[in-house]
Amino acid sequence: MSFLFGSKNDGQKTAQKTRYYRLEGIPFFLLSPEDRDMKMKELSTLLSQAERGYIYISRAPGEYEFEGTKFPIITSSFNLITEKEMDLETAEPPKRPKIKKEHAKYLQTMEGYARVLVSYRYSTRIYEGALGRVDFKQMNPELFETIIQFQKIPQLSVRNYLNSLEMKKMKMAKYANVSTAVEEMLTSGTQLKKDIDEEAAEPIKFRYIFVIHAKTLQELESLTRELMKTAQENGVLLDTPCCAQSELYNFEGGVGYRISSNVSLAKFYPLVGFNLVEPNGIFLGTDEKGAPISINPYLATNGRQNPHWAITGTTGAGKTTTGAALIDRLRRAHGEIYVIIIDPMSNYNRFFTNEADLNIAFKDGDYVGLDPVALAAEGVVSSGDIADFLIESYGIPLELRGILVSQLEQNRSLKDLTDNLESLASKKFATEYRKLENFLLNMTSGADKYVFTGTPPNLKGKRFIILGLQTEDTRKKRLAATMLMLYAYSLINKLPRSVEKLILIDEAHFLFEYQSVAKIIAIIYRTARALKTSMITMTQLIQHFNMNQYSKEAWQLADNKLILKQEKEAKDDLVNLAHLSEEEVDYVLKSSRGRGILRTGAITTHIQVQLTEEEKQRWRTE
Repeated sequence: MSFLFGSKNDGQKTAQKTRYYRLEGIPFFLLSPEDRDMKMKELSTLLSQAERGYIYISRAPGEYEFEGTKFPIITSSFNLITEKEMDLETAEPPKRPKIKKEHAKYLQTMEGYARVLVSYRYSTRIYEGALGRVDFKQMNPELFETIIQFQKIPQLSVRNYLNSLEMKKMKMAKYANVSTAVEEMLTSGTQLKKDIDEEAAEPIKFRYIFVIHAKTLQELESLTRELMKTAQENGVLLDTPCCAQSELYNFEGGVGYRISSNVSLAKFYPLVGFNLVEPNGIFLGTDEKGAPISINPYLATNGRQNPHWAITGTTGAGKTTTGAALIDRLRRAHGEIYVIIIDPMSNYNRFFTNEADLNIAFKDGDYVGLDPVALAAEGVVSSGDIADFLIESYGIPLELRGILVSQLEQNRSLKDLTDNLESLASKKFATEYRKLENFLLNMTSGADKYVFTGTPPNLKGKRFIILGLQTEDTRKKRLAATMLMLYAYSLINKLPRSVEKLILIDEAHFLFEYQSVAKIIAIIYRTARALKTSMITMTQLIQHFNMNQYSKEAWQLADNKLILKQEKEAKDDLVNLAHLSEEEVDYVLKSSRGRGILRTGAITTHIQVQLTEEEKQRWRTE
C-alpha cells in the first residue's frame, strides 16, 4: 500500500514508520450547531497535525447478543493512519480482503467482489457532515470502506495555482469560452484563499475513496447505484475509474485528487456513528449507522441523573411495542426488578398473558376498590393533592377546599369521610358540609363507585403486575388510571429502596389533560428517583406533555426521552418543548415505525427500535 499520493522527495517513498490510531465516532447530526463547529475544528486541527495520511472508516454487518438473542447491527471503526506520532489511542492495522483478480471496473477478492469509486467533483454547497450522510438504505454491503486521503502542501504552490486559474479564465474569456470546470475550480479556489487568509488554514491535497464489498456482482451493481445516488444528493460526485481498481484499492496512484484546506475538508465530517453500550444495559436498537444502543436506565452515567422515561409516538409509530420491549428486556436483564403497568387500553394484559404475577383488566361493571382517602392517609401523596384531584373531578367550588382537606386528614377511608360528612351535614349551620357531601355523593352511589369502592387487588409479593382497563368510558379511564397509579406507588413506597422498580403508564394523555392529575405524576417523577424507581409515561403526541405546567415538568424531569413519529401539528412542540432542530423535526415527522430520536442523559442519537420476529407477533397492536 502506497502511503502517499506522491513522495516527499521526487517520488521516492518514505521509510518512516506507519502508525495506526483509533478515532471516536459521534452522533454528529444531533449535536448543537456550536458542538458541531467544535468537532469540525477538532478534525481540522487533527488533519493539520498529522500532515499526511488517511482517515480510514469501515462499516460491516455484525451481531449484538442480548440475553441469548442475537440482533443485526453494523460495526464501525474509525482510524487515522499517518507517519506522525500523535497523542491518540493506538490501533491495529485494518484487516482488508485480499485481491484475487482485477477486472476493468471491479475486483474479485478472497471473500467476494469489490468496487472502488473515487470522488471527482463536488457541489459548491456542501452539507455539514456530507461524508457521514453517505449511507445505504436498501441493503447493506458486506463491508463498506471510506478513505479520506490527505497531504499538506506549501501555501506558495497553492497561491501560484490560484493565480494560474485566474489567468486561464482571463484568456478564455476573450473568446467567451470559459469552461464550467474552470468556473468550479475558481469557486473552490476563492473559498480556499479565504480559508488561508482569514482562518490561517493549511492547504491540503486530498481525495475520497469508497470501496463497496458484496457477495455477488448483482449486489455490487445495486449497491453502486445507491451509493452514487446518495453521494450525489450530498454534493459528492463519484466515478468508477477503469483499469485502476487494484491501484485505488491499495490507495495508490494520483486519480481523483483535489486541493482544499483542512478547514473546508473538516466540514465533510466523516466520523459519524456512536456505540452506546452501557454496563448491564438493555438492547433497544441501533442508531442511523446501525451501531448498537444498549441502556441501563438505573445507572448514573452519560450525564443521566434519573431512570425516568417520557415516550411519545403517534398511532402506528411503535410506541406500545417499544414499551413492551423495554419491560420485557429489563425483566430479563434485571431479574429482581418490580414492574407495574397501568394500561387504559389493556394491550399489555394481552402481551404478557402468561408471564405476569397479577394480570387484571377491569371492565365497566367491575369494582376496582381504590380509596383515595386511604391513600392520602398512607401519605403516598398529600391530602391537598388528593383534594385538588377531587375538586377537578367533581367540580367542587374552591371555597370548600379547606373543609375537604381537613376531612381527608381526619378520616382513614372513604366510608369514614362520607359518614362524617353526613353527620356534620345534619347539624344546624352546616351548609358547607352538606354541599361537599352532595358533590362527593357520586363517589359511592353513582357510576364512579366502581372505581372507589370494593376490594382492591392484592399486590403484595408480586413482582410483575399489569392493571388494565377494558372500557370506552374516558372518565372511568382517567379516574381508574389515576387511582391505579397511586395504588401502585403506594406499593413502591413499601418495598426496599435498594431494589429496582418501574411504573409504566400507557396512554398517559388521559391523565395529563387534568392539571391535578398531571401534578401528581410530576410529584412521582420528583420523588421516585430516591426509591430507585423508573417512572415511564407514554403518550401518542408530544403535545400531551405540553398540556399544562405539570405535564411539561414530567417531560423535563425524564432523563430518558424517546420521540417516535409525530404528526405535522406537533412541529411547534418539537421545537419549543423538545428543542429539536429543523432537520431533526423533519426526521421525526417522516419517521417509519420504531424510528425516532432518543435522548438519554447528555446523549442524543437517532434510534431504530429492533424487535425479533417473535416479539413482533407477540406484541401486535393492530
